[in-house]
Amino acid sequence: MIGFLCLLLTLFTYWISKKMYQRWNWSLLSPLLVCPIILIALLLGLDTSYETYETGGQWLTELLKPATVAFAWPIYKYFDLLKKHGMAILLNVIVGSFLSVITSALLANYFQIDSSLEHSLAPHIVTTPIAMAISEMIGGMSQLTAVFVVLTALTGALLGPSLIRICRIKTAIAKGIMLGTSANGTGTSKAFEIGPVEGTIASLSMLLTAGASLVIVPLFLSWIH
Repeated sequence: MIGFLCLLLTLFTYWISKKMYQRWNWSLLSPLLVCPIILIALLLGLDTSYETYETGGQWLTELLKPATVAFAWPIYKYFDLLKKHGMAILLNVIVGSFLSVITSALLANYFQIDSSLEHSLAPHIVTTPIAMAISEMIGGMSQLTAVFVVLTALTGALLGPSLIRICRIKTAIAKGIMLGTSANGTGTSKAFEIGPVEGTIASLSMLLTAGASLVIVPLFLSWIH
């Protein structure tokens, strides 16, 4: 019963934060930022443990998997466009995946963090369910990986539009690749706010990044260790 109430609380909190974001359209009011802050405050105020909350919250985690598959629809809709730019998208995704895991390894080495934390950080640009699977596969902590994924996605969604303006990125293809590769599902949602083509390219980039990381992350970490 408590788990079900926690689930309803999460859905209601998300709905409220989504309405706030739609009303004022301010990046700092993104549901990805506001919703966790409200939930954490409520759980602390009600003296409710994370384990208790997760009895209901786990259902939302499971729904991430079919939600990711839903991005296939715009890919089908714009398939001809994707065929035209497929090689450019694939090359950028591969380079982005390599740079991500290399950056993670360099940060881990610089701060002298242990291997389990390093492995938890490595798949941080991948969409959550796949990132958690990669983390478990390489000996990381999947729940911590989910935190890194959310932080990465939030940073990308908040800073992405500004970087697009600063770097004077004009084409829909480049905008979509940037947001989809670096900020997974949240970046893809932001790309759809910019335009349907940007969102579609971001969808494909996100899915390709997940596939590339399934191969690149384990191979790279086994090589450097």
